[in-house]
Amino acid sequence: MAGNREKPILGIDLGTTNACVAHVRSRIPRVVPTDRGSLILPTVVALGEKGDVLVGGVAKDQLVTNPKNTIYGAKRLIGRKWSSKVVQELRNYYSYDIVEGPNGEAAVMLGGQVRTLPQVSAMVLAHIKKIAEAFLQKPCEEAIISVPAYYSDAQRQAVREAGRLAGFDVKRIVNEPTAAALAYGFSRGLDQKVLVYDLGGGTFDVSVLQLSGNVFEVLATGGDTFLGGVDFDNRIIDFVLEDFWRQHKIDLAQSPIAMQRVKKGAEAAKIDLSLIPNVVIDLPFIEERKGRPLDVRLPLSRQQLHELTIDLVERTFQICHEVLAEKGLRPEDIDEIILVGGQSRMPLVQQKIQEHFGKPARKGVHPDECVALGAALLGDSLDQIDSVTLVDVLSMPIGIATPTQHFRKILDKNLTIPSTKSFRLPPPREPGQPIEIDIYQGESDVLVDNEFLGSIRLPAAATGRRIDFRLDEECLLKVSFDDPAKGMTEVELATRDTPEGLKKALAEDARKRQASGDESPAGEERRGGLFGWLKRG
Repeated sequence: MAGNREKPILGIDLGTTNACVAHVRSRIPRVVPTDRGSLILPTVVALGEKGDVLVGGVAKDQLVTNPKNTIYGAKRLIGRKWSSKVVQELRNYYSYDIVEGPNGEAAVMLGGQVRTLPQVSAMVLAHIKKIAEAFLQKPCEEAIISVPAYYSDAQRQAVREAGRLAGFDVKRIVNEPTAAALAYGFSRGLDQKVLVYDLGGGTFDVSVLQLSGNVFEVLATGGDTFLGGVDFDNRIIDFVLEDFWRQHKIDLAQSPIAMQRVKKGAEAAKIDLSLIPNVVIDLPFIEERKGRPLDVRLPLSRQQLHELTIDLVERTFQICHEVLAEKGLRPEDIDEIILVGGQSRMPLVQQKIQEHFGKPARKGVHPDECVALGAALLGDSLDQIDSVTLVDVLSMPIGIATPTQHFRKILDKNLTIPSTKSFRLPPPREPGQPIEIDIYQGESDVLVDNEFLGSIRLPAAATGRRIDFRLDEECLLKVSFDDPAKGMTEVELATRDTPEGLKKALAEDARKRQASGDESPAGEERRGGLFGWLKRG
């Protein structure tokens, strides 16, 4: 029977800013408290003065004093190519160094050594494993790890690799909104259409699910991997910096210690404004002039915060309506709205939910814990007779590069998984040369705007043979082709070298942006107010 396992399966929500871990006992999911007694663990990794690895709150505490060796926000980088447009634009936005890893992926410098992002995330996961084993007094070797629904194939593979490096047997990668829906609807015998609105620290996801008993079918999904709580914080930070500049003509962004205080003050003010209508951001002696201390003392109202961030909130609802429109659904077709992620607590978000859907969001689902709880429930039910059935979809199209450097879709968005699509291999680009196929994932028809997943090389004799693109139940891509000698054979994706066409396109794109004076990054992080404080981090 479920719940009586000797070794529990952990459900892990590995967030941009915080992680949460849960387990199931007697069919009831529970969150495992961290070593500091909290229910969430900051996803920050650092090296201490003696070269020891620090994880969680203790790592976050030294962000100011040791910025080069403190890695945060890894979720925005993991699984991306170093040469990708997104990574190149993010390199100026972190206080640590982002470098090229051994396989052409984005990596970081930590203590003078190159560490891959799966290695960094594995440090967080290994810490979670240690905490859970100490709390449960049992070995914890199996895990379900959640990822944003909008993660690419490469990002999913990287998270799975991080779990393996941490010593976990990763039983499943599950989409965060699907896990949240599980926490809400598991064993309740519901028949509802549910919208999961997931606004976390660094990413926004929305999924529409049909719940029918213990069948959880994702109808459509969408999101933005560069829209989250950090972007709301940045608006307050810019507000503080601009006010201080107006008063004193001093740029606080030049001082890392001042910036860290401003950042903490902004985050605290944002949280307080969810409960009370007015706060004062009070940071005494943040700078000095001619021996005289200068303070930040700035009132901020909930109404001002709403004005500073209304465009970010409206962007989330634009995505919601795009996702509904893909399936011909109207807001009134949704029975329940489930809020996930700390930023979803914002009164403006809840007010807009009411306006857009004509009903309030569902209470009783904890926004910080429900993803981990749902992942734990899925793990506990995997080998049970009455287990849940998840029917998920592909969040972004997967396809190949055409000879004209355009994107030809093979697997379409919202395709139900698992699924397989086949096509015939084209002739080589030059006679007698191997057939090379470059594989991408993204929404754009232009290659440079999509993520490069890898290349396959096959002999020229394979021209006209069948090739399969197969998505498994975790939305991971497997490629196989009809080998004349062996039949259907799986092909490894080579990811080391970025195709020449993409390199040229990236270089051309960078030249155009320099010429136009636009050096800002992709997505919502391009909005930096007067200073764009992260740029100077």
